[in-house]
Amino acid sequence: MAKTTMEQVYEELIKRIDEIVKHDEKPRLEALAESLLQVNAEGSMSELRKAFQFAYLYQVKEEPVQSNHQLTPDAIGYLAAHIIDLFTEGKETELLDIGSGTGHLAMTIKEMVDNVNLSGVEVDPALAEINANLCEFLKVPMYIHPQNVIEPSRIPTSDIAVGDLPVGYYPLPAADYKTAFEEGQSYAHLLMLEAGMNLVKDDGLGVFIVPSNMLEENNETIKKYISEDATLLMFLNLPATIFKTEKQRKSIIVLKKGFSPIVNNEVLIGDVPDFKNAQKMQEFLRQLNDWYEEYSRKQ
Repeated sequence: MAKTTMEQVYEELIKRIDEIVKHDEKPRLEALAESLLQVNAEGSMSELRKAFQFAYLYQVKEEPVQSNHQLTPDAIGYLAAHIIDLFTEGKETELLDIGSGTGHLAMTIKEMVDNVNLSGVEVDPALAEINANLCEFLKVPMYIHPQNVIEPSRIPTSDIAVGDLPVGYYPLPAADYKTAFEEGQSYAHLLMLEAGMNLVKDDGLGVFIVPSNMLEENNETIKKYISEDATLLMFLNLPATIFKTEKQRKSIIVLKKGFSPIVNNEVLIGDVPDFKNAQKMQEFLRQLNDWYEEYSRKQ
């Protein structure tokens, strides 16, 4: 059986990575970054992105990385893209990934929503290099700001901020953030969410992947934030089946910059069905589309 384009490119990437690791004794992710500029990248964006995705997954299996460096699964990226597609309505849109990592989430969204122009913020130089080289590999422009999004910056505002937010504590004080705790270290994911919303225009949108218990545990600061500075539009619990434990479960939160009181039935809160159940997934997407039609009529 003939190999697909994706398989051919994937095998070229793996072969080149192994050569770089053996010859130059470099870490596998650094070798992956180099290989993206050295292989024959011919194929559709989807084929090339998936070849990169599988190559990355292979490398982190060989050389494990911290959990926050794992790629966002396609199914989650596609759902985020569907939400963004509803709100952009085909208009040219500036999209900022506030913890872009390798750029894979932003590229997954771009694959589904062509009218977005990409930029990202990534403090880890190794991941930022992969991100930059992935842009070349996929022939998709993306401006990358190599810095910590929580720190002061001159990053231009965008229409939409997205992010698969790393979960954990932020080691430095963050007194200027409403989501910071009064005592002790604050949650990095809350600070990044607020930082992302600071970087969108008035009435702009934030679409973030967050811990499902974000509004339940140590929630005073985030509840205050979304009752004063942002409007909660959606909180969608992702399927438990794609996470190892309930504690690791994540959700998609959608916020609009600026607070405006809305009636309860305008907030879409619920559980996303198992991605493998096509019938239930189609029904869920219909409900999502219906919610947006109703929401947009009231704007």
